[in-house]
Amino acid sequence: GTGGGGSGARSGKGGGEGGDLKSDGKGGYTESALSGDKTAEEELEAQAKALEDKAKQISDRLNTNEKLREISRGGDVRTLGSYDEMLRGVARQVQELRIVFDATEAKEKEREWMANQTSGDLDDNKLIDGVTGERLIYRRRGTPDKPMGLFQRKPKRLMFVVDVSASMSRFNAEDGRLDRMAQTVVMVLEALNGRDHKFEYAIVGHSGASEAIPFVDFGRPPTSKIERSRVVSEIVGAANMAASGDMTIEATEAAIKAVAQKDADEYLVFMLSDANLGSYGITPRIISETLTRDDKVKAFAVFLSEPQAAKYLKDGLPVGKGYVCLDMDQLPSTFKEIFASAAADA
Repeated sequence: GTGGGGSGARSGKGGGEGGDLKSDGKGGYTESALSGDKTAEEELEAQAKALEDKAKQISDRLNTNEKLREISRGGDVRTLGSYDEMLRGVARQVQELRIVFDATEAKEKEREWMANQTSGDLDDNKLIDGVTGERLIYRRRGTPDKPMGLFQRKPKRLMFVVDVSASMSRFNAEDGRLDRMAQTVVMVLEALNGRDHKFEYAIVGHSGASEAIPFVDFGRPPTSKIERSRVVSEIVGAANMAASGDMTIEATEAAIKAVAQKDADEYLVFMLSDANLGSYGITPRIISETLTRDDKVKAFAVFLSEPQAAKYLKDGLPVGKGYVCLDMDQLPSTFKEIFASAAADA
């Protein structure tokens, strides 16, 4: 979320946008200028070059933003072109993520009748063998010595909690955080498509106004590409219209409760955040307590921007609970690490 006014306490809903504007006491001058390391002329040249580079970055980012706005205006077939373009940009990562999802193993080993046992119920098929002195003539119910993942009777329940706070839209031109969130959702939607037997998932958003904005409901995955494009449209639109404030913690708590409401092979919650949480007094300890609230649910935080803040938050969380993903190339391996961590924590 973006910082509102006031003391920065955990109020949930922030104030107006003015609180985001803070002076660093340098009056727009750089450290080198203030320290006298550069002449005024050299400093002006450096500033001009920096402005030129920044203008190009913003121009490139605005072109991407326009594609996102095309999607957010949509809901009709015209959004499909922009969605297809985004999908082409992450096609390789989608394939990698599908492999990660397909490789996840069932938590539950199926109990079955195991033959050739030395004790248990007499196996009718072994009566003659018993007469001849064979000892392995019993059978019993048990867990066979087979690799996990061969029998998944119930789907895993996944819940993605996406950040659609005002800061996602406001700072997108600067670092592309909303772009990454949209790309992340595209990758997840495409990678999970057609895997309903193995995964049941929901996507909710959170902003300063709500801790649970529904985008995809459990049991109702978007089955067509146009439906998936509408999901991305709604997410981008929600961020563009969001008021200041943050409900990351409330949203994660609600998701942990919601994901566990139905029997499943495993319960996982992914909190996706831009890491812009300092103004709300959200510390690693608070996030850690939230993620570990229910032993039955494995919850993880993935930070998509604000490199210094993201590292600070990740380092302050228990090992395997926090991840920093500033590049879409990292996302499949990030999910692979998360599923491995969940398996090790079983």
